Amino acid sequence: MSTAARARDTPGRAPIPQPFEGALFVDLDGQRARYECLRPGCSQPLEGPIAADDRVKGEDGRPAPRGPDGVAAFVAGIKAYHLTKYHGSTR
Repeated sequence: MSTAARARDTPGRAPIPQPFEGALFVDLDGQRARYECLRPGCSQPLEGPIAADDRVKGEDGRPAPRGPDGVAAFVAGIKAYHLTKYHGSTR
């Protein structure tokens, strides 16, 4: 019989579980993404979804595809943006 130590066997050493603030969903190709806030009572629990082929205003003012870089920018900044705008902090 093995007696390997586990986190619950050593009081004070196991990390305290932290609640999830939100969930970020990105497809494997980086073509679509969305953010879901999991905080109770959030007035805007869903950000997105966005897709690389969404048409947005380009530099010349004409509609152009958002592209994978637009999806990557959304992924990089959505959590901080959402928490700041709807919850008053980035934590």
